[in-house]
Amino acid sequence: MSAEPKLDSGAHAFESASDEQLLRAIADGDLAPLGELFDRHHAAVRAFAERLLQSSADAADLVQETFLTASRAAQSFQPGAPARPFLLGIAAQIARRKRRSFARLRSMLEAFAREPSAHPNPEQVTAAGEEVAVLNAALAQLSHAHREVLLLVDLGGLSGVDAAQALQVPAGTVWRRLHEARFELRERIKRRIK
Repeated sequence: MSAEPKLDSGAHAFESASDEQLLRAIADGDLAPLGELFDRHHAAVRAFAERLLQSSADAADLVQETFLTASRAAQSFQPGAPARPFLLGIAAQIARRKRRSFARLRSMLEAFAREPSAHPNPEQVTAAGEEVAVLNAALAQLSHAHREVLLLVDLGGLSGVDAAQALQVPAGTVWRRLHEARFELRERIKRRIK
């Protein structure tokens, strides 16, 4: 059995490697080839994301999250399969999961941000008050870093890149914090609503 040649980690080492070699190296814990994979496929992922989401800012966020997720999912890549469908599949799954998972959270955040109507009925006041109380309690339990990213992106409408610039942190840090904050907030809300 012949061993696959190891990828050299020089500046241009990954240019001649196949997508499969890049993904195998990433699966083995070497994140250096991720840049080459991004360079090769980000335009296709971006075009897909823009058509899917109808928003340039959301598409940029999805592209970044797709490649971050690909770095963790590389071990599930099937040898011999092309990388582009693998990456587009990840993008589609992320978009689908976000649409399902955060529809309720987004509506709660939007309700939280809206001014109350001039003449709400008692039932609306009670329901809105309960939702706001649950949301406020869950938000208060998040760390400051998670809360600020969640509020900047989900309530403030900033893209992940804009939030990273505003906070003066790397975009990857924003994505990680946002993912963790959304998960934690969703779990806290579930526990309080049950």
